[in-house]
Amino acid sequence: MPPPPRLGVVSKALYGVSALGMATRMGLLGGSILFFYNRILGVDASVVSLAMLISLLIDAFWDPIVGQISDNTRTRLGRRHPFIYGAIAPTALFFALIYTPPMAWSAQGMFVYLLAVLVAARMCESLVEIPLATLMPELTRDYDERTSLGAWRYFFTAVAGRGLSSILAYAVFLKGTTAHPFGQMNLAGYAPYAATVAVISIVVTLITAVSTQRFVPYMHLPPRRRPGFDEMARAFVAAASNRNFLALALSGFIFGIAVGITTGLMLYFVTDFWGLPSKALLQLGLWAIPGGLIGVVAAPFWARRMGKKRGCLIVFFMAIFSTTVPIGLRLLGVMPPNGSPWVLRILIADAAATGLLSTMGFIIVTAMLSDVVEEVQVKTGQRQEGVLFAADSLLRKITTAIGAVIPGLLLDYVRYPAGAKPGQVDVHVLTHLATIYLPLVTCLYLCSTSMLMLYRIDRRQHEDNLARIAESAMLAEAGDEELDPHLPVDVVTGRA
Repeated sequence: MPPPPRLGVVSKALYGVSALGMATRMGLLGGSILFFYNRILGVDASVVSLAMLISLLIDAFWDPIVGQISDNTRTRLGRRHPFIYGAIAPTALFFALIYTPPMAWSAQGMFVYLLAVLVAARMCESLVEIPLATLMPELTRDYDERTSLGAWRYFFTAVAGRGLSSILAYAVFLKGTTAHPFGQMNLAGYAPYAATVAVISIVVTLITAVSTQRFVPYMHLPPRRRPGFDEMARAFVAAASNRNFLALALSGFIFGIAVGITTGLMLYFVTDFWGLPSKALLQLGLWAIPGGLIGVVAAPFWARRMGKKRGCLIVFFMAIFSTTVPIGLRLLGVMPPNGSPWVLRILIADAAATGLLSTMGFIIVTAMLSDVVEEVQVKTGQRQEGVLFAADSLLRKITTAIGAVIPGLLLDYVRYPAGAKPGQVDVHVLTHLATIYLPLVTCLYLCSTSMLMLYRIDRRQHEDNLARIAESAMLAEAGDEELDPHLPVDVVTGRA
């Protein structure tokens, strides 16, 4: 394929803006489902976690199917865009329905409802997010520009997305009042919040889809074929068994469990362990933005100077240390008591530092995964972005599913009171939960980062892979011309 045009700032920004939709959805979906159904509606934590577990497992095995189908799709709109256009509206609809449950239903009925809308929302979201993610290695083949492109996507995830989520939640829909300072307990605010996020998702995803449509002529065009299940399974195994992919996948596998635990318990810690009202949550969210912004700007320069693997390891190990500080200080008895202004100040400083470091790491890891695409193409002869990104997503969702059920089990184990008001949870219950949570997630984060040491692709190897692909393409084209030198150019190159 001819190389795509060099991406300018506007093109990169328009590609990255779709992450704003995902970020605002996750800002509400990530840690709020368990809190919403358990603390506000009074559904047992283990029941809510079970629904989340089942939906994530179904979605995890759906992702490779989406990746395989999109890899082998041939349309005038390209391989990825038809799925994006078709699934934008259903994704938004089912997402909004999560926060409009039938209040009069029994606990069993509430479980069935939550499970149904979660499965539908996640399956539709995969039809959008897998194609969007797989566009990145096709938009640019340059080793450094991929990090830059990933930085724009993470700008809209970690900076703009986090800021918008904080404002929508704690300055608009879940805003605290003098009489009710804990706005996160406001049942009436969740439905309009979810509907607003759904509309934002539709708009920003359409912007990215339309703006990247012009690059389709420069993207890989697969041969016309309809692979059967056996062939799809063999292609999946061949691509996913790559050593460098496995290093990233194992890291993501462990990381997903830790993230599931952290997001599931986040609002419990913020509301009860730290005693923060929604006004403080707004400050916490907004003050984390500068750290994420610096991380977005610094990541491409850091990766270019240190190398992707080494740079990623350094920032992730530093982020692990940073994120353990506040709870560790409280358990050691040196953290100021709740109500002191220093509690929020320390949490803000920690959130900014962790956001800076983790944002840099996530940007670099995404670029590392894109570099695996060409290595797999060299070894298998097929370009399989969809398979690789879907396989990565499958493993992450399986572990996130495991991580999603653990918070509910931990809450039941420490006998956390469902439906308790802020300030009514016994301090011994909170301490018991923290003493289990902190060493558990710290060990998981350390193991996840250590797996990245197995990754081997550097700048030299990436450029060698590109050269070998170009050489194979020239030989194939020369062979076709020898068979029939009078063939028109578009047939010789395989374009319809």
